[in-house]
Order: sequence, then C-alpha cells, then structure tokens
Amino acid sequence: MSLKDWERNGWVTAHQAVASEIRELLAVADRDLHDCCAKGLSADWKLNIAYNAALQSATAALGAAGFRATRDQHHFRVIQSLAETIHSDAKTIATFDAFRKKRNVTGYERTGTVSDADAKAMLDLARELRKTVEAWLSANHPALLKNA
Repeated sequence: MSLKDWERNGWVTAHQAVASEIRELLAVADRDLHDCCAKGLSADWKLNIAYNAALQSATAALGAAGFRATRDQHHFRVIQSLAETIHSDAKTIATFDAFRKKRNVTGYERTGTVSDADAKAMLDLARELRKTVEAWLSANHPALLKNA
C-alpha cells in the first residue's frame, strides 16, 4: 500500500516539508542519540530516549516524502511508513514497532521491563536509522539538507 493510499485512508496528510524542519528533526535525533548515553539513566529511559531519536528520523523521512502522520496511531504510522520512504526491511520495522510497544508499557504502566540489552538494541537501531535517513535524504531530497 502506497503513502497515497494511506492518505486516502486518512492515516497521513499531505505535507510540504522545508529544509529547516528536516534539519530540526534530525537535530532532535542527534541530541537524543547523545543524551541516551548519559551515565546514571535507567534502561527504561535509555530506551525511551533512543526510541524518540529513531522516531524523529522516521518523521523526517515521512515529511521529505510529502506526508505527515495523523494523530490516530501516529507513532505506529510513522514507523510503518519506513517501508515506503527509505524502504526499510520488515525485520527492522517489526523490531522498531516492538520497541514502541515496550516503550508504551514502561512509559505508562510499569517500570523495570527494559533490559540493558533492550536499551542498547534500540540505540543501535536509532543510530542506523539516523544514518540511513540522512543517506536517503542526500540521494533523494538533497535540498532538504541544505542550510537556509
């Protein structure tokens, strides 16, 4: 299903991203990639911060593709859109979505459900996604990476 089909279903809306928006989303991702490595953070928070870094990268890709996720299932849609934007494989998307679910539990229901290995895996995914999104932007939407 294409992003145009998603738009017809109301899952995304058309959006004309500008370079400053994309740069700011990537800057948030960079900040979060840095901050999730701070000493003294619980594994729960490390995962949460790394997850946000990955989500901002995915949001940048969706925006560059000409869309914005609607409020209903926003995070889910942004994650799933990676198949259409940067052509992420199903395993990467499934892993990211599993971390979305784990983040929801630890953020809203209970603590201690995230291991150090989970937090590291989310960080690794976020770093790879950040790098992949920038490479995709460079190849497909270079004007969105330029300074104003």
